[in-house]
Amino acid sequence: MSVEVTGVEELERQLVSIFGRENLPQLVDPALIAGAALVAKTLKSEFVQFKDTGASIDEINIEKPSYDNGVRSIKIDWKGPKDRYKIIHLNEYGYTRNGKKITPAGTGSVARSLRISERAYRAIVQKKIGDKL
Repeated sequence: MSVEVTGVEELERQLVSIFGRENLPQLVDPALIAGAALVAKTLKSEFVQFKDTGASIDEINIEKPSYDNGVRSIKIDWKGPKDRYKIIHLNEYGYTRNGKKITPAGTGSVARSLRISERAYRAIVQKKIGDKL
């Protein structure tokens, strides 16, 4: 599950030509962190709808920005004492038990969160980067 944004390479080339590669993280990281916080908040609101113990909500974690295949990115994952990362994919896509397809109440909640927050994420990232230009 991913979101494709076109024109990112061209934008990055322009930013590198203006600020230099070594200064790019100082420009981009605050925007990525603010955008990830919005997506995490949307995830939490989607997960509240089918919450049992709340462990899946409590373990939502925003990693530090890093380079992924040469592109600055940030990851949202699940880390915590109850190891919810092991069952998030089962909740997202459903599973088969004894030949019968099981669709939990939270099926599709991660994809729905990404779809809901996509425009707001872009707006926040644009605003944060625009403020520094």
